[in-house]
Amino acid sequence: MEFGNIVHSHPLFQRFLVDAYTMVEAQRFSFIRLNQKTIRCDILQGVQEAMNRGETNSYAIGKRIVLATSCTRGMRYMFKNCQYVMAICKTFGYPDLFITITCNVNWYEIRDFVTSKGLTTVDRPDIVCRVFKMKLDQMMIDFKRYDYF
Repeated sequence: MEFGNIVHSHPLFQRFLVDAYTMVEAQRFSFIRLNQKTIRCDILQGVQEAMNRGETNSYAIGKRIVLATSCTRGMRYMFKNCQYVMAICKTFGYPDLFITITCNVNWYEIRDFVTSKGLTTVDRPDIVCRVFKMKLDQMMIDFKRYDYF
């Protein structure tokens, strides 16, 4: 049996999830901002870069925050992933298939659990995500174990 008022508070639960995610992201960005020396930002920024961009006004230069490669919104992250993909393609060859999987909120696993609690799928996005992840993991196990292609 599940306890907790936050789970049964419908839209308030979603606001709680968004607020919690925002707090975690704010902490990550704060850590990155305060630890620029460990990210080696001195190599990636400076007056020389401003000169190369053609900046002549010293007010326009400012202090630049360099995101770590683990930050999923940064250019360094995208560049790193692109390099990984190119290395994989060089080693194993180009992919033959591009498979996508989408989540259906009417899957019986989701529907049965949510309706037994008197809620809807909109009220419990965490359950929808968990079931999707379980189905995705099972699909990957099936692809690796059995010869589908």
